[in-house]
Amino acid sequence: MRALFTVLILLTATPVLSEEDAIARAADAYARGNHAEALKVIEPAARAGDPEAQVLLGTAYDTGQGKDISPRLARDWFTRAAEQDNATAQLALALMALDGRTGMPADPVAAVTWLERAMAQGEPRAFLTRARMLLEGIGAPANPAAGAALLITALELGEPQAAMALGDLYARGEGVAQDLAKARAAYGRGAQMGHGPAMAQLAVMYELGQGGPPDPAAAFTLYQEAVNLGEASAAVNLALFMQQTDGYWTDPALAYAYCLWGSRNAAPNLREPYETRCGALAEGLTAQERTEGARLAARF
Repeated sequence: MRALFTVLILLTATPVLSEEDAIARAADAYARGNHAEALKVIEPAARAGDPEAQVLLGTAYDTGQGKDISPRLARDWFTRAAEQDNATAQLALALMALDGRTGMPADPVAAVTWLERAMAQGEPRAFLTRARMLLEGIGAPANPAAGAALLITALELGEPQAAMALGDLYARGEGVAQDLAKARAAYGRGAQMGHGPAMAQLAVMYELGQGGPPDPAAAFTLYQEAVNLGEASAAVNLALFMQQTDGYWTDPALAYAYCLWGSRNAAPNLREPYETRCGALAEGLTAQERTEGARLAARF
């Protein structure tokens, strides 16, 4: 649940750039793995008081990317930026307090304090994190209704993960009245933001006609888009859809290829059930279709 922070690129000699531009350009190189070189720009700026640089230096100490891991120094640099009202730093401190670090036990009370400061500045990830605390009962009894309200705010502020979480709440009826139409709408918001898991779940709802009329063509398109974003579950569901639903998408070998790719790229706890589904799918194929499917999967 740790936030990922963008970081730096080392400057060329000309043209001369402002410190703000230097820090911004250095972010790309840090993200590409040029940590040591990027920190040559970041660290002096952080010591001079730049809050963005302080966030980046804190991230280096927190993750061990470019610095030896030091929770104490990470917290110190994040705090310097947070006290300058940097919402990203406030969120980082909340996550450190929420998760705990070596030598620093989890402190949900401190996490809430920093989250509230970040929320006051409109940081959508802070609303999402606080919502999860309320939904999971971290630091206090669970309050799903309050969690759902914060998810709605996070979604309105443009946080795609909130769309997925809110859709799940409406689908299950947790903290809110079960409403598949609202679940479908929430997943739709996430899909519009390019969130792969939301696309995959929305595809299921279109396929099965949950929360609205079925739309096989839309389901097929959404499954494909989610697969393109790396969603293994979407690949397996797409395979079964192509096998079980008549339409222009019917292609047994390609369906088998999707299934193989999905099972190969699934989380460890899902590989076995996905492989079982693929085995069942393969039983209805000819030897030539299975061979072609395996060949296609190897090219994905």
